[in-house]
Amino acid sequence: MTEKKATRTEMNEEFIEDAFFEKGHVWLKVKQLLVTILAWIGLLLPFGLVLFPILFFKDKVIVFDAFQTAIRLFQLMDEFLLAAAIFIVIFFLVLTYRNNKRFKNLLQKKKTYDEEILDTRKEILEQYFTENFGPKAKREATKFISIPEEKNMQTSTIRDLYEKNEVPLK
Repeated sequence: MTEKKATRTEMNEEFIEDAFFEKGHVWLKVKQLLVTILAWIGLLLPFGLVLFPILFFKDKVIVFDAFQTAIRLFQLMDEFLLAAAIFIVIFFLVLTYRNNKRFKNLLQKKKTYDEEILDTRKEILEQYFTENFGPKAKREATKFISIPEEKNMQTSTIRDLYEKNEVPLK
């Protein structure tokens, strides 16, 4: 039994692409790596500030004070994380409200598509379906149909039709 090798286009249809792993996009990679490194530093720095004097200056540091410093540090982090959580909740509530308002006032009241392009696409599809599956009245009256394999549509058939007729999907 041989394994079927997938082509690049089949892989692109099946999997999500990420610009970070593509060739180029240097600025994106630098930016994301810097943010990641800064986040790790921000996470590990408080522990380092507490543990460094305890581990390397044992004779000069009174361990009791180091633990009090650690406790104060963690209390400060608790306050920071609580403030961050409150900010995030408020931020998401504002974004949800704004998105719902935009949906209600703009997307439900205005047409967000071009009617000429829509009509052209409908004509293209109707012509394709008539050529491959018969007239519309016959198609709608039929309760069961068996389509030969050569007339099956591929996942990119409609997109290819639109591009061929100069009304591509965006």
